[in-house]
Amino acid sequence: MTPDQIDATIGKLETALASGVLTVEYDGRRTTFSSAADLIKSLDYFKRLKAGVPSTGPAPASADRGSYAAFSRD
Repeated sequence: MTPDQIDATIGKLETALASGVLTVEYDGRRTTFSSAADLIKSLDYFKRLKAGVPSTGPAPASADRGSYAAFSRD
């Protein structure tokens, strides 16, 4: 898949998840997920594919993990 196809697939999966729909068409295929959890797993797969990390197992240290709040006591 090209990066544009991956982005389009992620967008369609996110839209389906937000609207509660379990049937999604992407890359010329129609997929019906058995649950929202399965849809989330597929979405995670494509996000990892886009980031260039393995589709299974832990993400490497170089993977973008987002940002977290830090707190300190004065």
